[in-house]
Order: sequence, then C-alpha cells, then structure tokens
Amino acid sequence: MWCSLRFMYLGEIATPHRHFIHSPSLLSIHSKNRTQITLLQSQIMPEDNQFQPLAPAQLHGKSDEEFGVFKPRAPKPPRRSSKCPVYVLAGIVILAAIALVFALAVLRVEAPDVELKSVAVKNLTHGTSPSPSFNVTLTAEVSVQNKNFGAFNFENGTARVLYEGMVVGDEEFSKAHVKARKTKRMNVTLDVRSDRLWNDKNLSSDISSGMVNLTTYAQVTGKVRVMKVVRRRTTARMNCSMTLNLTSSSIQYLVCR
Repeated sequence: MWCSLRFMYLGEIATPHRHFIHSPSLLSIHSKNRTQITLLQSQIMPEDNQFQPLAPAQLHGKSDEEFGVFKPRAPKPPRRSSKCPVYVLAGIVILAAIALVFALAVLRVEAPDVELKSVAVKNLTHGTSPSPSFNVTLTAEVSVQNKNFGAFNFENGTARVLYEGMVVGDEEFSKAHVKARKTKRMNVTLDVRSDRLWNDKNLSSDISSGMVNLTTYAQVTGKVRVMKVVRRRTTARMNCSMTLNLTSSSIQYLVCR
C-alpha cells in the first residue's frame, strides 16, 4: 500500500501543473491523501535511508613475522673460550712425559759392570830349565756394580787367565745377589800354571826378562727383576790386561776395559 501511495506522490510531483477544479470534496480528499503520504514517508524514509555507521578501523599490531621486519638484537657478549681442553691436553702430555721418563730410567735394564779392583800374588815359582815354566796363585778382588732399579741375581760366573790367548787358569763364581743400585765385592782365587800351554815359544824369553804379560776375562750371567714387573736376563763381561812381575811377585800395569 505504501508503495502505491509513494508512486502516487511521485506522480503528482512529476505531473505538470494541471488546472484542478477547486471543489471542497476534492480538496479534502487530496489533503487526506497528502497527510497519509506524509505519515508513510515519515515511517518509510528513515528505514530506506537508514545506514549503519562503520566501526572505526582498529589497527591491530602486526608481528615482526608479518611485516618481515626483525627487531635488532642486542649484541651478545664475546664468548670466552674454554681452557678445559687445553688443560686436559697438557695433563696428558705431562703424564706421557712422566711415563716415558719412568720407562727409560726405572724400567730400563742394563748389564751390571764387572771390574777387577786388585790382584794379589801368592805361591809364585818360575824357571827356565829343564823347560820354561811358572806357577802362581792369584787372588782377584772383583766388584759387580748393579746400576738397575731392580736386584741382580747371577747364577754363575767364570774368571779366566790367559797367556797369549791360551787359558792358563780359570775359576767359577758362586751364586750371589746384588741389590738395586748397589755394588758387591767378592774374591776369586785362580791357580795359574804354565804347563797347560801347548806352545811356549815366547815363554822362555818372558821368564828371562822377569815380566810375563797376562790377560784376565770374567763373565757373569744373571737376571734383573724390577718392581716385579720387568724380569730380564743379562750378562756382564770384563776384560783386563796385566803384567806379572816375577822379580817383585806383584801385578803391574793392570788395565781393564
């Protein structure tokens, strides 16, 4: 209904002025219609023209990821390098050096030193007729120096006296024990006889000169045991040269090497 009335109103507005008959009935009808149209417009127009105001735009904060912008980070303090690996490596090197020194100095096994300290002459006899000969008893003081950090136990030892490369006297050592880093002295008695020679072409001249050149040789074989860990068999040897003075019954020019 309101639509028809609206069109009627619009039609009146758009229709050019016409000459109407001014009759009382028509004027009353026309005024009523205009009143109704006005009421309808007051009810309809607000609804047609009604609009919802837009809500104010709200700005939402965007994260750094949405804008692709990164906040500058505070510079980190310089990281201190750890010295623990350096200390560990230094400790390993020191331990290795100690182990090496220990192995070279303590666990190392060397042959003991055997040395002829002195020789005493007893019961000397010599002559040139009917054949050149000499007989003598030599008492030799022998020292065995053990330089190892373990004890040295030698099972047997042998000492010999030679004239021009031929044995004229020999004797065996008895078993002995030499403590670590110690020296043991012992006496060895040897009976030297020229009748054991099979070639005495120079003996006559030596006896006539009163000087007989002799060579002594000693060998000691045993085991060195260090801290019940290292056990090694070793042999010590000695070579000495000396001159037997037949006139003074003594040993001269004793040289060992």
